[in-house]
Amino acid sequence: MRTDTLKQIIASIIVGLLFAVPLNISTYMKKGPGETIGQFLYMFSILAATYFLTGMINNRRGRKTSNMRIFAKKMRNEGILKLDASSDILEIGERPKRGWLYLTDTFVIFTGNPDPELIEKKSVKIPLSKISKVERFKPTFLTNDGIRIKLQKGQQYEVCVGNTQTWIDSIIEGANKKQNKKHKS
Repeated sequence: MRTDTLKQIIASIIVGLLFAVPLNISTYMKKGPGETIGQFLYMFSILAATYFLTGMINNRRGRKTSNMRIFAKKMRNEGILKLDASSDILEIGERPKRGWLYLTDTFVIFTGNPDPELIEKKSVKIPLSKISKVERFKPTFLTNDGIRIKLQKGQQYEVCVGNTQTWIDSIIEGANKKQNKKHKS
C-alpha cells in the first residue's frame, strides 16, 4: 500500500465519523443503538467512500501538475527522461513535501514546484554518478513505498513513490552506467 493511500484512508474514516455521528444522533436518542447501527454504518460507509474516492481522484495527476507533465513530455521527447511520477520527499523534522520525481539519464530530480520555469531553482537534483546505495524502506508499518538514496559523501534522501521496485532498479542501472563511465575516463 502506498503511503498517500494510507493517509487518504485515515482521513476518510475521520470524515465518515465526523459526519455520520451528528447525522444519526437524534435517531440514536429516540430508538437506541440496536435499531440505528445499520443506518449509522450505511451513512458512515457512503460518506467515507465518497471522501476517499474524491481525494484519490484529486491526488492523481491533476490540475496542479499540468505544467510538470508538459515539462516531462518535453524531456521525454528529447530522450532525457526515463521515469516520472508524483511523489513525496521526506525530510527530518518536517512534513513530507508533495511533488514530482524525475529520473533522467544523469539525475534524480525531486521538485515540489509545479512551475517548470522554477524547477532549476526549487528542486533537489541528485547526480547519478554520486549515488552509492539505493534501498527500499517502510515509511509506515503498513506501507513499503519508500526509497532511500545514499550519496558517496554520506548524505541521504528519502522519497515515497509508486512502482518502487521499478524506480530502484532504474536508479541503480543509471548510477552503475555513470560509475562505469567515470572509471573508464
